[in-house]
Amino acid sequence: MGVGSLISQEAARVWSDPANRARIVQMHAEGRSLVEMTDAVGLGAALDADGLRDVVAGLSPAEVELVRDAFVAEANRTSGPGASFPVDCTVDDVAAGVRLEAGASSPDAAAPVVRVVRG
Repeated sequence: MGVGSLISQEAARVWSDPANRARIVQMHAEGRSLVEMTDAVGLGAALDADGLRDVVAGLSPAEVELVRDAFVAEANRTSGPGASFPVDCTVDDVAAGVRLEAGASSPDAAAPVVRVVRG
């Protein structure tokens, strides 16, 4: 199992709660950093355990915007329980870095997705 497993699992759990989702969307609207948001929802320890704090902090503005767009779109798509976590993330080698890209869109897709790929 690659790096990113703990944070992805814990973040999906937090995201599944509509109240947390509303809070996360509000933080995106305020332009808060992804690291700050992760800490604010209680996921800082998972981010650190996976060794991804510096990776997340180093995302480009365009990559951060991809993340924001996917989260807001999914929150708008599903207001109650059942929202999909809009990030597909497993990092094999943190030192190699990552690159984010919009997931392939398809008519049967459950949610907008941002994929984390090797750098």
